[in-house]
Amino acid sequence: MTRGSRSSQTGSQRPLEGIRVLDFTRVLSGPHATRMLSDLGAEVIKVEPPMGDMTRFAMPRVNSLSSYFIQQNVGKKNISLDMTKPQAVELLKKLVNHCDIVIENFRPGVMRKMGLDYETLSQLNPRLIYTSITGYGATGPWTTRRAYAPVVNAESGITKHQGDVRGGQYANDPHSHGDVYTALEAASAILAALYQREQTGVGQYIDVSMAETMLYVNEHAHNQMWTGVEPVGEIRSFQPADYPVLTVADGSMVVVSGHPAERGTFDFFVAAMQQPELLSDPRFSDVATRLEHFDELMDIMKAWAKTVPTSDEIENRLSQYQLATGRLRSVSELADTEWAREREAVVLVSDRGDGAVRIPNSPWHFSGSDTTTQGDAKYRGEDNHAIFSEIAGLSNEEITQLENDGVLLSRGPSKR
Repeated sequence: MTRGSRSSQTGSQRPLEGIRVLDFTRVLSGPHATRMLSDLGAEVIKVEPPMGDMTRFAMPRVNSLSSYFIQQNVGKKNISLDMTKPQAVELLKKLVNHCDIVIENFRPGVMRKMGLDYETLSQLNPRLIYTSITGYGATGPWTTRRAYAPVVNAESGITKHQGDVRGGQYANDPHSHGDVYTALEAASAILAALYQREQTGVGQYIDVSMAETMLYVNEHAHNQMWTGVEPVGEIRSFQPADYPVLTVADGSMVVVSGHPAERGTFDFFVAAMQQPELLSDPRFSDVATRLEHFDELMDIMKAWAKTVPTSDEIENRLSQYQLATGRLRSVSELADTEWAREREAVVLVSDRGDGAVRIPNSPWHFSGSDTTTQGDAKYRGEDNHAIFSEIAGLSNEEITQLENDGVLLSRGPSKR
């Protein structure tokens, strides 16, 4: 059964159908959160300033749309206004009366300066759920600091820990964990607030910071803040950075989930390698000695792996002893697997020309709802007429005059 087929047969709505979101976010943390809401069925209206979301200018590009922008903004409607003009602010307030959620990821104070802060908008719409994503929170001594994921990763201990386990080789992570994790936490909070509104009838303000998120999702934070007695020769907090990366005979590489020095896990590795003599080797007699001679243990494992013909074979051998193994793949390689095809993990979306762009599909498989990614990525201001006529009630003449006055803006495809 393909994704969404069961729900289409039952006629079930998407989970968030009927919810409308006014989305002031840009780049990644906010746009990923609102893409989640869109995939779940909410009507998301992305609001862009005249310069547009900076990710529109990323590469690669097709038909004046960057693939980065497409991935984070597919399925959303798009309006564009010059928010330095009072008329634009008043237009947005008209929309707020018809929205359930406002989400923004400006620095603290920016929305207040525009007259679009929670206190102002909640007076217009008491049921409004207003979410602010910032680097360090809407309160506290760091509210004015600029924050992107590499900066927050550094401040929150992630970059240091990654470098510490690699012998002091510190580098920025190529993935913006601070943004994406915060998007997940923000979307979760919004869903909780929607549920609570069903009980109370009123909305509320949600303040989510990237720095607090990175503490919250750091599974090793408890260990790094530990000040108690430290037992000698113990593996603290599992230490997945030490898990083996092995190369087999055909040159493919695998990662094995399990610390080779750990109690029990060491025995599994020994059994899988069929080298029982290691159990009586004094270098590996207990956790402490195995950690002391860890490089030697890894050399033995690497030498054994080279005798195994393929990644499938080493997975078969290790899985017999409760060890999970994953092949080292690129994203493209995973996207072309039978697993990805069967799960519909990748979806084709229009490039707004004659072709399509591959992006990740939503990860949820509901038994009674379709949550497959759908829709297109829009050009800046593409939905100005539809949104302001259908929701705000403006006439075509009024919309045309606002365009002439530079309040409403739009830009379609160019030669790039």
